[in-house]
Amino acid sequence: MARVVHDMAAGRTPISLLSVARVRATGASGYLAALLMEAGVVPTENFDRIRLEVWEEEYFGTLPNPTHRSLLKQYAAWIVNPRFTDAGHLSTKDESLRHRGSKAHLIAVSELLSTLDSLNLDLGTVPQRTFDNYVATHGRTGKQLTPFIRWARVRGLTRLHSEYQQSHLGTSSASDDERWAWAKDLLTAEDLGLNARIGGLLSLIYGTALTRVVSLRRDAVKLDGDSTYLSLGTEPIKLPEVLGSLVRRLLDTAPASLHDNNIWLFKGQRAGRHLTTAAIRGPLAPRGINLRSARNVALMILARDLPPSVLADLLGISIYAAERWSTHSGHDWADYPRVRITTEPR
Repeated sequence: MARVVHDMAAGRTPISLLSVARVRATGASGYLAALLMEAGVVPTENFDRIRLEVWEEEYFGTLPNPTHRSLLKQYAAWIVNPRFTDAGHLSTKDESLRHRGSKAHLIAVSELLSTLDSLNLDLGTVPQRTFDNYVATHGRTGKQLTPFIRWARVRGLTRLHSEYQQSHLGTSSASDDERWAWAKDLLTAEDLGLNARIGGLLSLIYGTALTRVVSLRRDAVKLDGDSTYLSLGTEPIKLPEVLGSLVRRLLDTAPASLHDNNIWLFKGQRAGRHLTTAAIRGPLAPRGINLRSARNVALMILARDLPPSVLADLLGISIYAAERWSTHSGHDWADYPRVRITTEPR
């Protein structure tokens, strides 16, 4: 990146995110892109989208069939690339994961088209049974072809049917006692950084996904005397005193930003970006803490104790997810609206 910056300063390379994206992708290239945007040198754009478009240009150029190239370019432009809507250094999502997933998806679509080509078939002539066999023999990759097939069907390019894989909540291998033992460990684990401790506790206690945890903003925390409130959804949650004290310590020790717009509670190393999920999950793994299993337990217990509408407001999850967890917990809240209405004062 030092060479890239030198070439930009000397006028040999345009000062743009595209110039950085054309260099081999590394942590340094992502940092430079975020730094240029944070400093106001270039307009704020989603760097992962630009990187993906550069990769698409190179990859599509290697495809021998011009029809396939044209079809994939249209699909990428209309469906895949617009998913990167947030500005890169102000994103609330882990765009790097989406970037890798998008590349894998486009490669899977390309492989499907190549296979059909080798069978002297195309999207308009392939029998449904042949496509189903292809999906069945390609495992997870085959099942992820649904967005492309549905897009092609809307455009009248195929009559194939493809269904999204049903989402399963699954069962947890952790017990509630293990979950609280892990929480107790993190409350006193001074050998761990505050980011890992607080992020892990929020996931253990409230079942919050790490992607949501790391994207919390500083203004989600409200201080009221000795009480600390955190907004995961539309309704703030009063944190237990010991957890609230950790959050206050995090606010006091957060590193300074290049400017005065340090908006993230869990600030990352890259300019203007929040912490990655790996930075929280990594230190907890050696201690045997399974956040995914514990999160399932937390959500199941919370869904058993709280109606779906209340759960959705507190945790910031969709009402559909809250209802699914409620069903999974075995608790029926069908009479909750009636009970709530009848208990209100006249």
